[in-house]
Amino acid sequence: MINRTIGIDLAIRGDHVAQIYDNGQPVGRPIRFRHNPCSLDAFVARAISDIGPDDCVQAIMEPTGMSWFPVAHRLADVGVAVARVKGKRVKALRRYLSEHAKTDLADAHVLAAIPSFGGPRLDPVHIPAPKSHALQRLTKQRSRFQDAVASAKRRLLDLVRWASPLLERVLPDFGTRLAMALLQHWVDPEVVLKARRSTIARFIALHASGNHPHSGAFVDALIEGLRQAAREALALHRDHLDFTELQAEICIEIDVMKVNMLARDQLTLKIEAIYCELQPEDVLRTIPGIGRHLAPVLLGVLHCADRFQSERHIRGFCGLFPRRSDSGGTERPGQKITQGGNDRIKRALMLAADAARKIDPDLAEVYCKMMTHRSHHHKQALCAVANRLVSRIFHVLRTGKPYILRDRDGREISLAEAKALITERYTVSESIRATRRVNRVSIAA
Repeated sequence: MINRTIGIDLAIRGDHVAQIYDNGQPVGRPIRFRHNPCSLDAFVARAISDIGPDDCVQAIMEPTGMSWFPVAHRLADVGVAVARVKGKRVKALRRYLSEHAKTDLADAHVLAAIPSFGGPRLDPVHIPAPKSHALQRLTKQRSRFQDAVASAKRRLLDLVRWASPLLERVLPDFGTRLAMALLQHWVDPEVVLKARRSTIARFIALHASGNHPHSGAFVDALIEGLRQAAREALALHRDHLDFTELQAEICIEIDVMKVNMLARDQLTLKIEAIYCELQPEDVLRTIPGIGRHLAPVLLGVLHCADRFQSERHIRGFCGLFPRRSDSGGTERPGQKITQGGNDRIKRALMLAADAARKIDPDLAEVYCKMMTHRSHHHKQALCAVANRLVSRIFHVLRTGKPYILRDRDGREISLAEAKALITERYTVSESIRATRRVNRVSIAA
């Protein structure tokens, strides 16, 4: 029986390099292949040559960009088990095996040798279905656009706060249509003070939307606020600030922000359509804390429950657990969260956990115990809640049944009853929160 291991050092533009090991011994010369169909097919043929029905073949690679994807699914299609390992693990082993050399061939040898050194089990890579893979990419792209919108909004706030401090209190939220229109046209104090009241009122009526009235006391107060902010800005800066150039700078920032918002909204529609196709029963959103945007993110990263063997397995995949440090029989608590797991799913789970603890009594109890009895701070308690949330996600994905809110006796309760129960039993006082923050600062110091 042959136990074949193939170490593959992937490249973005150059040649991929692979080394075959049979029963722990290198076989033949390294294989170089390119990122094209003919070269990939030739490599796959070499990888499974001389392999019988009872032999085992495993390929190991690093997740280099998306270069791993066509290599992985071609190998998986012919029955080869494919595993991806972290670059840090490869680097540590290469430092031991080949301290003074860092080459493609050395990396291929190191990757092929990883199973011989024991350590954590190598999980086979999951090749998602095309629609599921598309959901993963689109949710990641939407996150980038959302981050760009948030960055532009912070930039606008920074500009306004030093140039015209009163303007921040006068304008509505900077993400609204009215606020962006006012910032694009009415930041220059001289323009504001020279304009007629009726001109500004017509402008506000033209761009007001949502909950913003088109006339009346709201418009009158807004006009007076704009003029007061303009007078204060002139008095503050005198002749030391070119407001015309500042207005042009703000216009560009808002144009960029609008483009990103439009792209984000278009992606949201596409994401929702794919999510509904993959999850017609929509069981994820029955879990407290998981709403419109987080459900597609979670499904796009997890894909399905069948790829995980147990709750412990999916929790390890998410990576929301602290490092462990003990020596001489003494364990040091309060370690940092490991850097394992997908950053996007950790962020989504933490956001969901913060919302879920205010809705689900069971999770609120966990959060309260962590804060009051175990002296954990807010983020540590949220990690504990997020891990319980992962178990709920695993359960609903595996069974296809919606999650039901229940009290400690197992009785189904409504959302209003759940919130009342949390307020009554599991509210963490402000004094305890303040103590945890002080302790954390003193420990860091």
